[in-house]
Parts: sequence; structure tokens; C-alpha cells
Amino acid sequence: MRFGSCLTSVSDRNKTTSRLLWAGGAAGLVAFLYLYDDAIPQASIELKVTRSEVVEKAESFLAGVGADLSNHQDAVVFGGNSVALLFLQRTVGLAEATRIASEEAPVWTWATRWFVPGEREEWRATFGVDGELVSFSHVVEEAAAGAALSGEDARNIAEQFVTDRGWALSSLELKDASSSTLDNRTDHTFTWEKIGSNIPWDESDPETGSGSVRVSVTVQGDEVGSYRHFLRVPEDFRRDLQSTQSVGTALVFVSTAFSLVFVIIALALVIARHKKDDINWRPAFVFAIVVAVLFMVQGATTWPNAKFVYPTTIPWAIFITIMVIAFVLIAVFYSMSVLLSAAAGESLGREVFPESNSGFSELAAGRLRSPVLVRSSLDGYALAALLLGYLTVFYVFAREYLGAWMPAEGPHSDIFNFTLPFLTPLTISVIAAVSEEVTYRLFGISLIKRYLKSTVLALLIPAAIWAFAHSTYPVFPAYIRGIELTIGGVIFGIAYLRLGIVTCIVAHFVLDAVLIGMPLLTSGNTTYIVSGAVVMALGLVPALLALTVGKRSETAAAT
Repeated sequence: MRFGSCLTSVSDRNKTTSRLLWAGGAAGLVAFLYLYDDAIPQASIELKVTRSEVVEKAESFLAGVGADLSNHQDAVVFGGNSVALLFLQRTVGLAEATRIASEEAPVWTWATRWFVPGEREEWRATFGVDGELVSFSHVVEEAAAGAALSGEDARNIAEQFVTDRGWALSSLELKDASSSTLDNRTDHTFTWEKIGSNIPWDESDPETGSGSVRVSVTVQGDEVGSYRHFLRVPEDFRRDLQSTQSVGTALVFVSTAFSLVFVIIALALVIARHKKDDINWRPAFVFAIVVAVLFMVQGATTWPNAKFVYPTTIPWAIFITIMVIAFVLIAVFYSMSVLLSAAAGESLGREVFPESNSGFSELAAGRLRSPVLVRSSLDGYALAALLLGYLTVFYVFAREYLGAWMPAEGPHSDIFNFTLPFLTPLTISVIAAVSEEVTYRLFGISLIKRYLKSTVLALLIPAAIWAFAHSTYPVFPAYIRGIELTIGGVIFGIAYLRLGIVTCIVAHFVLDAVLIGMPLLTSGNTTYIVSGAVVMALGLVPALLALTVGKRSETAAAT
């Protein structure tokens, strides 16, 4: 097989680049620590209750309203009302939005669900970050029997329930009352607005509507069937937001199409080059297997999310089977794209950028004592620090001069919905680092350079495709995220050419681990802060391995 060998160490070839990178990394780390709060707005909301504490609160409350939860399964998820948060932040600013979300209209909540597979009836209860009830509902069959109360009698029940929740009726104005006559009962719904809570979307145009703090109660027969404390968001704002988000969706669709083209080209090249005995399968298979295994681990840890959305009309065993098959198929597809990109990229790279592939096979083989791996791993941390600094500077500039904005970070993240919160940032980061660097740097750059003969296009085209695939992230206008990551992708590309693919993989891993793990550190809850600290500590493993191996090599050389 004509695999060839690395001519020289990338670190030997580019010592000046490495030194400049470390200087830039130091400056980037300082910028990140100093500007992070300015670049990425933070909502000062403390997460006072954990998942287990919420379950206890829900059991206690639901038992108090007559729920028999024996033989029921429970599911718990944490989330934020992103539309309400965006509306508040855009209308009253971050400080006031944080106050309203803390004191008047909960934005971040724990939602619990209690159900029996195959049965319509279920109970739900939602609690704010302070552990106070935000909503509850008792889902029953439409044919379930109940009383047919008058509107006045039903309103008395609803008002009593609202009063029991701590509301003063004098502070509320009834905005809507409706009735629904079913076969065996009559349901009544009442909605109140907190007096003085109006927040206009556009003060210059009253026709655009306003938001407000509201409370809604549904009386099913003669029992309270649901309660909800929420922020009403005007329809005009929702339409504007959907219009903006549709741009991001279109950009992602286009980028995904180009990414699939990359994979198809990789398949064709692998077939052609395999016939010439020019494919090094081992590292490609290793990276593909790593991605597949971690993807399945990631899928297993998302079980709380999947369980929460389980439709009780589907048999439980069938639902689980569907979920497992779906995860396996996605993992196979994802790992196959990595396999093809890695195999084709390594083959092309040996032609156009042979020294940039240094360490690729060594990393796949686990030869951690390789000097190029030691140097490349450490350079990866410097590159990650540089990119963290770039990210913060970019968004400070974009907010000031490009009109960019993003919703405030708070104690909310999908991380809290995973079985092992500390594991999630690590698995996501490894998957993204391997798959994206292999596809867009190792393969993408080598492909464009090999056939278009332009280094500039080789850096720019894969960077842009990769970047705009992230356009559904909550950054507005939708194209801002694409601009940010296109520049970041070019930086990754230059690092690939000068320092090698291993540096890019390590940097991508560290960058994502830090950014994804930050909600844990800022949650205000000791349990999650410890998990965040574990994420950061495990994120240092490649560096510690590199330093340990490097030290051993120096000792061996001295003796």
C-alpha cells in the first residue's frame, strides 16, 4: 500500500507559527474571561431545585389535588420559553427581563409528567427555578364524566384555586371566559391578566399588540383540570420571529445539501482510490467507530427527553423499539459519513498537504507517545483559547456595529435533561470535533485544493458550508452565526495547513466542551456546578496526556 510517511514533524516545520499561536491563545483567553459577559448576555437567575427535588414537589402537589400516581411512570425535562425570553429581552432589556422572569412570569421551568402507557389520562406539573408551581394539568378523556356547572359556579372554583396559589383577585383582570359542552360534562376556562403588566411590542404602533402576565384556569366538570401562569407574547412578535428564523432554516438547508454533496464525492473518491490501493482504512474505521459509539451513548443519555414526549397512543414496547432503531440508523449514517470523509480526506491529504496529516494515523492507533501528537495536542489548546477570544470579540463588535443580538444565557440548557450532565458536553464535543474536522478540514480543504488548485477557495468554501449549517442557533440576524463561523472555519483551516489535523480536532473538542459546559458552571446549583467542573477537568485530559508523554520522552532522552 502506498501510504507514505510524514516527511517532518509539523511542529518542527512551523515552530514560529506555534509560538505565534500560543501568544494569540494567551491573548484570546484573557479576552474570553474579560469579555464573555459582554459578548454572551447572562441572566442572573439561580437554579434552586434539582431534578429529584422537583419530582418530590410534583408528587406532593399532585397528591394534594387528588392524583393517584401508583403504577404511573414519570418523566422530567428542563427548558426555557425561548419566545417569551426573546420578547422580554427585546422590549425591556436584559436586566428587566431577568427580573420579570424571576418574579412575575417564569421563563425557565422544570416540567414533570406522570402517565400510564396506552392510557389517555395523565398528570403534569411544572415548577419554576425557585420550586414554585407554574402550571399543572390533568389530561382526561373527552368522554369522562363530570358535572355541568354554570359559568358562575365554575368561576368561583377557579378563583379559589388562583387565590390558593397566592394571587390577589384585586390584582387581576378577567380577559377571557369560555365554556365547552361535552357529552358527559361541561368545561370552563378563565384567563386573567395581571393589572399593569402590559409590555408593548412597538410603543409607536399600538396595533402590534402587547405582552402581559397572565393566569389561566380550566375547570373540568367541578374540578380544576389545569392551571397556567405565563407571559402572553403578542402575535406580531411571533410572526416577526418566525420570519427571521425561516432565513436561518433556509441557510441550514442549503449548507446541509452541500455537505451531502461532499459525502457523495467522498464515496466516489473512496471507490476509485480503493481500486488503486490508495486508501488507508484503519484510521477511518477507528474514527467512524468512535463517532458511532459516542452517538449511541449520547442517545442513551437523552432518554428523559424521549420519555417526556412519548405519545401514549403508541404501545410502550413499540415506542422503545422505534427510538432504538432511530438512534442506530442515525448513528450508522453519521459514522458512515465520517468513514468516507476520513478515508478520502487522508488519501487526498497525502497528495496536497502531506505534512498536515501528521499525527492522524498515530491518533487513530492510540500512539500517544508520538512527538507530533504531543505538540499538536498542546497547540490545540492554544488554538481553542484563541478561538474563544475571537468569539467574544466578534460578538461584542457585532452587537455594537452590526445590530446582532442573542437571547440571554441562564440556568437553562438541554444538558440538564441528560442522564449524566457532565458526560453530555464531552460526548457532543468529541463527536463534533472528529466528524466536522474530518469532513470540512481534512477532506473539504484537500478536495478543493486538489481539484480547484486554489488555497484561498480551499479555506473559504468548506468553512462557509460548515458555518452556515449552524444558522438555526439563537443568534439574530440569522446570518450572523454563519459569518462568525466562516471566519472561525478559515482560522481552523489555516491551523490545519500549518499545524495539522490533530491540532484542529483537539481545539474543536476543547472549544465545544467549554461553551457547552458553561450553563452548568453558571447554574447557581452546587450539584450542577460540580458537574461543570468535571467537564472542564476532563477537557484537560488531552493536555495532561501530552504533557505526561512529553515529560517521559524528555527524561528518556536525557538518560
